[in-house]
Amino acid sequence: MLLCVGDFFGRNNSDFEMYRNSSSCVPIQTFVLGPNKVEHIAFYQNGPELCPNVTCLGKKGVFTASSGLRLVYLSGRDATSTSGTSDETEFNTRDIEDLQATLAMNQNFTGVDILLTSCWPRGVTTYAGRPVSDRTGVDRILKRF
Repeated sequence: MLLCVGDFFGRNNSDFEMYRNSSSCVPIQTFVLGPNKVEHIAFYQNGPELCPNVTCLGKKGVFTASSGLRLVYLSGRDATSTSGTSDETEFNTRDIEDLQATLAMNQNFTGVDILLTSCWPRGVTTYAGRPVSDRTGVDRILKRF
């Protein structure tokens, strides 16, 4: 299993067509988060299977692998650090609360094995060799899980 976070699609995605039309095969089951940029939304419009062996998990939810590994995921950028509203490329406090409620409804819930987000934890750039924009959205998610 391969887990991809952040921007799965880039500026030039012409190579992806050979996977989408099945002329080439992704060799390992791959799970990606939803779009972080408005210009990438179009790549996610055909449902969760982006191509054979590449699945978009969606905006938020819980995925349990056949091995029992429990992934909790939240796609997009933190809306509180941008416009304060939430669209397909952002999450807000309501999205986090909905995800918490989903977990709370399961009486057998024992915790999260892996939390997937597109956000960086606060301070991740502290020892970067060159200046990088420090994104802090994941901190408010981690406090709740």
